[in-house]
Amino acid sequence: MSSVIAENFAFSSSIKDDVWHSQKDDKSYEWWYFDALSDDGREAVIIVFLDNFIYSPRYNQESMRITGNQRCPAVSFTYFRDGKAVYKATTEFHSSDFRGREDRPEVQIGESGFVMDAARYGSGYMVTVKANLPGSRKLDAKFEWLSVEADLRPDPVDSLESRHCWNMVAPRSDVTGRIGISSSYDGEFEAIHFRGTGYHDHNLDNRWLAKTVKDWHWGRAHFADCSVVFCRFREVSAEEPRTRLLLIRDGKIDERDVEMHEQHYIRDKFGIRYPSELEMQAEDGLKLVVRPVSVIDSSFYFLRFLSEITLSIPGRTERTTTAITEFIAPKTLKYRWLNWLADVRTGKDGNSSYF
Repeated sequence: MSSVIAENFAFSSSIKDDVWHSQKDDKSYEWWYFDALSDDGREAVIIVFLDNFIYSPRYNQESMRITGNQRCPAVSFTYFRDGKAVYKATTEFHSSDFRGREDRPEVQIGESGFVMDAARYGSGYMVTVKANLPGSRKLDAKFEWLSVEADLRPDPVDSLESRHCWNMVAPRSDVTGRIGISSSYDGEFEAIHFRGTGYHDHNLDNRWLAKTVKDWHWGRAHFADCSVVFCRFREVSAEEPRTRLLLIRDGKIDERDVEMHEQHYIRDKFGIRYPSELEMQAEDGLKLVVRPVSVIDSSFYFLRFLSEITLSIPGRTERTTTAITEFIAPKTLKYRWLNWLADVRTGKDGNSSYF
């Protein structure tokens, strides 16, 4: 099957293409996303490195022209426990604090970053985050995303065209790490050790998100013998969204066209309207049901959920697990007053946010 999901949406699973791309038209952006759920399902970690922070009011000023020397890189880190954010830091940096390599997967933003490396026991990503938290606290986190299923569609796509490129680099990884929280005020220190199953992807586009994407619903779940990823992507100019279901097992991606049904719409406290249940079914009977259980992170532009996902494969026992899903509705990024209101949640130049 072709690597192109739709004319304006290109798909790959390529370590070679998990590099920083020098194509930098006005409003272009690129981000590298890492998430993991602990083995007992109680904890989650989400880390995002962005070469141009799509939720920044500086990026979203319609009249502002952003060039390669005037970008808004950022690092976002959240540690969840029992469905609540325990430690969260989103920090925007000066453009000079960003360094991305075009010859290997490696990005550095301030003192945080990732690099793809190999060891005797396998290959994967070394991820480091250093951030300031409110209350004179510091966060120092180190993780290893050891690839289990990765590089499954290795041919790079043409990222210079006007379309969104989704590189699902490593849909399944073994994740281990340690989060250290220290306080310069009272000298206290907390160490959190993490072990679980993770996911890593990479998105880029040379167009302004708020003018191209109407909504985007996606998520992934890990089972003992496979992982499953769904993506429902709709551009502003498209009459209908395009939905794909990807089953990953035994080193292969089984990519399906599916019919999708959304039920029982709910409006979040920030005004985003989203379905409380999604059902996707392929022609051969493969079915995925997604039910958001709790909102674990939210803003005026996106919602992040812990969801219950049920996978039905013909001839096999139905199985259910907890997973991370996300709904993006970027239209309000064009509203300047919302941008500035949300901006107080973002640290600047390596400093912590107000709260």
